[in-house]
Amino acid sequence: MLTDINISISLEGFIMLIDYGEILKTSGFSNQELSNRLGISIAKVELIENKQFYPNESLAQKIIQFSKQKVNLTPPVVADDFQFGQPIKLRRVIFSIIFIIFVSFLFTGFGYQPFWVFLLVLLIGLFVTLPSCFNDYWLINRDGLKINAFSSSSTTKLTQLLHIIPLTQRTISYQDIDHINVIYRTRPRTGPFDINPDILQLICTLKNNQELSINLNVSLEKNLLTLIRVFTYQGVDVYDQQRVLLALTKKENLFQKFNPKFS
Repeated sequence: MLTDINISISLEGFIMLIDYGEILKTSGFSNQELSNRLGISIAKVELIENKQFYPNESLAQKIIQFSKQKVNLTPPVVADDFQFGQPIKLRRVIFSIIFIIFVSFLFTGFGYQPFWVFLLVLLIGLFVTLPSCFNDYWLINRDGLKINAFSSSSTTKLTQLLHIIPLTQRTISYQDIDHINVIYRTRPRTGPFDINPDILQLICTLKNNQELSINLNVSLEKNLLTLIRVFTYQGVDVYDQQRVLLALTKKENLFQKFNPKFS
């Protein structure tokens, strides 16, 4: 049974986000007093109250002490890695190359055009089109973030796709992350039949001020609350200025929320 201080839905019967803002609002203290007691700025107190900031585990424990009801912070249970993007399988790459060869033949009339035209179209497909179809992918689990990154060079990227040269792998621990921003970006629509999705991102800012952008696909949108709970449990603050997480707890459609003219 969810209490009044829980704003979230239960994901897989377990993970919930707690409404820390409601706890602060009903604590009986002014924002200045809360700022002093929690050791954070008044601006951050207001962000928490407006459900635009989700504190890390240490700050969350301090906020819970102000609650007039019993609140338990349970560790998130993550059975599998969160995967962003698709691992590159050689079979998929080979099928893509075969398709590019077929399209090259199609555009050159199956031998009607001079061979050099076919070769030019094929090379453009292999060295420009094919690499652009594959992107970096991430794995996020209880140990941190693991990035599998391609080279910026199309030629090198092609050799990586063919598993001739390995991808660059980088592991980032949660201790290296300063905070996360949840960002929803709408895409300009070119027409009524433009069905390309908007962009939902996590902007990960490291303690060395480097920013890493993680694009979320539609299938992971439903698990975003669980993922956010993993970050906060691991000591990472999460900012959500657009209140995307609140919309998800209310089971709102994000596309309709941020594109009201299409509702």
